[in-house]
Amino acid sequence: MVTRSPKSSKPSKPSNPSKPSSKARAPKRKVTVRSSVKKSAPTTASIEVANDRLGVANKKSASGIEAAAVTGTGNSTGTGNGSGNGSGNGNGNGQRIAQRIDQRNDRVALTFLGTFIAALFFVLGAGFGNSQGNSLVDSAIDELVSNSTIEVDRGTLERAAIEGALKASGDGWANYFPSTTLEALNNLTANVLTGIGVSIREARSGAIEIAGIQENTPAFRNGLQVGDQLIQINGTDVQGASVTTVAALIRGDLGKEVVIQVNRNGASKVFSLLTERVDVKTVDASQITPDIAYLAVNTFASGTSSEFYEALKSLNSSKGVVIDLRDNPGGLIEEAVSIAELFIGRGVVVSYRANGEEKVFSASNPNPSRVPVVLIINKGTTSAAEILAGAFQDRNRGVVIGEKSFGKGSVQEFMTLRDGSKLELTVALYLTPSGRTIEGVGIVPDLRVANSEIKVKALQILGGLAQLGAKGN
Repeated sequence: MVTRSPKSSKPSKPSNPSKPSSKARAPKRKVTVRSSVKKSAPTTASIEVANDRLGVANKKSASGIEAAAVTGTGNSTGTGNGSGNGSGNGNGNGQRIAQRIDQRNDRVALTFLGTFIAALFFVLGAGFGNSQGNSLVDSAIDELVSNSTIEVDRGTLERAAIEGALKASGDGWANYFPSTTLEALNNLTANVLTGIGVSIREARSGAIEIAGIQENTPAFRNGLQVGDQLIQINGTDVQGASVTTVAALIRGDLGKEVVIQVNRNGASKVFSLLTERVDVKTVDASQITPDIAYLAVNTFASGTSSEFYEALKSLNSSKGVVIDLRDNPGGLIEEAVSIAELFIGRGVVVSYRANGEEKVFSASNPNPSRVPVVLIINKGTTSAAEILAGAFQDRNRGVVIGEKSFGKGSVQEFMTLRDGSKLELTVALYLTPSGRTIEGVGIVPDLRVANSEIKVKALQILGGLAQLGAKGN
């Protein structure tokens, strides 16, 4: 989850069930064309003749204006005294020839003008129809609502159409958030909420899985595990649902029973839990040795960097810091950048380019910590957590150990629809300071270490770095 900017979309308009015939459309075009030019009879007449020749107007019309147009063409098939042989009751052939030359020049100019206006109205008409939402999808929904033998909710069909379009787009991180789920969306970065103590994410398969479990919460006490894929919540199938929809189903009033069915390595398991107030602690800190601080960042929510800073100040870190990012699902990119700034000081932390503009997140700290740092990652380290690890790695500011991270390094932005609901769409890819992409690749650790040996290896590395630092001084 990252900072996104809302955009608006075009309104929709239900399609007209009765399709007019071509004969009915021709007079309407004539009226429209006449209203756009100077309202003199010869001008209007000539434009409509041009449209007749282009197949725009209805040739079977017999209005007085069209008759006048034919009379003024100089066509030998026309009736009246303006025939092409020059005979008649005029005042002289020379005068009539001059008049015809003027008329011919006027007709040529007006023919071009008529063609241009007809083309312009065709383009504007098509654009206007689309802007009103008269699309194939709208027509299909109209037919379903009008002709279904069972009661069908239009909003449900529209939501299904939107979610189907997002899946078909190939954007694996795209989401649709109905207006009723926006509170749950805001709660994803909140620090206090009612729930069972889990963080969730969307896996590459599209399944919603548990990304992290906070200690001393209902999920922790009842045996839920990181990686469990959610199948049902209180009997509602959530396969294919969005993260915020699932989060809204899990959270609720204090003491609410939540029955969760999960898929764990191919086996189905069911858990019954009661929701409670969960104070989301995003940073767990401890003194791993008398002079080495250990800080596990569980997620990047609002205020995580401040929580990290306060915890770091309370500990002795003279010989180094261990930053544990295992199973961190990501979160607010600004919080990750602020933590990086405590150690990196100055320079680029992460960047991306979207819509032709480059966005750079930089550190600006004149007095950063100089102690050695080890960062721990695993396959559950995602998004903003990967960005933090990549920045330390590229700036040679810390050693990254563990296993390759998840590989989610794309930028999503929110676009607000007319009813207040939101689309979340991928607009760019994050780049580490050296220009590496994370999306689909992940962060490869400097040293691969088994989970059972991770803390011991971190202490060994910090000990070695501290000795090197002492020799350098």
